[in-house]
Amino acid sequence: MKMKLFELEEILPRKFVRVSKSAIVNVKHIYSVERNITSASLISFAGTHKQLYASRSYYKLLKLRLGERRFL
Repeated sequence: MKMKLFELEEILPRKFVRVSKSAIVNVKHIYSVERNITSASLISFAGTHKQLYASRSYYKLLKLRLGERRFL
């Protein structure tokens, strides 16, 4: 892609959230988020074995968007 990640983040709808310096995820596909001692969060996705680590600096926004998902 020719766009930078922060530019793409601004264009995408609210169901997408940045979780690290190199990843944006769709909140609707998140199955679970596990927090560990080092403050890195392991994200598991529904219907697949893929996992991704979320940075602690992006965790607050991720938690907020997951909370919004419950009320939709």
